Amino acid sequence: MSTAASSQVILSSEFILSKYGESLAGKTILITGVAGDSIAGELAVQVSSANPSTLILTARAESRVEPIVAKIKAKNPAVNIRFLKIDLLDLKDVRRAARDLDDVPKIDHLVAVAGVMMPPFAKTVDGVETQFGVNYLANFLLVKELLPKVRAAAPKSSIVICASSAMRGGIVNFDDVNYNEGKDYEPRAGYGQSNAARTMFAKFLAEKLQGENIRVFSVDPGAVASGLQRHFTPEFIDMIKALRKSGEPLRDLDGRPIALPPFTGASEGAATLITAMVDPTIEESNGAYLHHNAVADDEVTSHVLNRDHWTKLWALSEKLIGEPFNV
Repeated sequence: MSTAASSQVILSSEFILSKYGESLAGKTILITGVAGDSIAGELAVQVSSANPSTLILTARAESRVEPIVAKIKAKNPAVNIRFLKIDLLDLKDVRRAARDLDDVPKIDHLVAVAGVMMPPFAKTVDGVETQFGVNYLANFLLVKELLPKVRAAAPKSSIVICASSAMRGGIVNFDDVNYNEGKDYEPRAGYGQSNAARTMFAKFLAEKLQGENIRVFSVDPGAVASGLQRHFTPEFIDMIKALRKSGEPLRDLDGRPIALPPFTGASEGAATLITAMVDPTIEESNGAYLHHNAVADDEVTSHVLNRDHWTKLWALSEKLIGEPFNV
């Protein structure tokens, strides 16, 4: 697939799996953020049809994954399912969760989908603005802790970071990710910041892992109605409706138009995550940002593509987790 946006096609998970799903047979797949109303939950159900060996499903509480487990068991009862409790608001708990997997020798695919979108200002247990902490920093630490297991599964193992087109308006405030302790906080800006960080992380990690045959991608799953939108205010919903009606595009940080994406079903939302995991046609674009089942680096802003920003983000992240991440 080319890097041009024109190559993007909205496809179903079933279609992607029909082409490339055989490569998931017998694999161990970890998916974060699994719930009955999440893209992660749909992803788990979809990949279960490809006969993986083990699905490790993470959430804050086991009750959140139970509806998905029931669907998987109905679809493919042979799949081994393991629940992993993890609270991404607490870095100590992220480390504990990683230790709970000490008996798992390898993870073929680590898919970080969990996130929060546009909540009121709050901070994690570790004192970091919630969106930056949950959407990005907890993933940085989780990948650090589990990277040896992904390496053990190489070649063709993958680390997939769910991001968003909100990256295109996102600025990482390296000197103050907490927005002056919330005084300067705006929910959309915080969401954009966290997704810019996610996309930078995937790019720099792929560069650091060059030559190891580990796939690393960030993914915009598209617009899917899910529990992620629970913090949308009536005013924000009205603004989106007005924008859609007007036909006027938004603009990214570089002044380029951003078309409001059409809403799709959950299967289509999970499809690009599966593309990131297994599509062999994008291997030469490791580290890329994917959108609608294609490489979409032409959508990435100059802020996110700036390598100096990658190194600043990595150093800041090491400071915030309190330890180095040596790849």
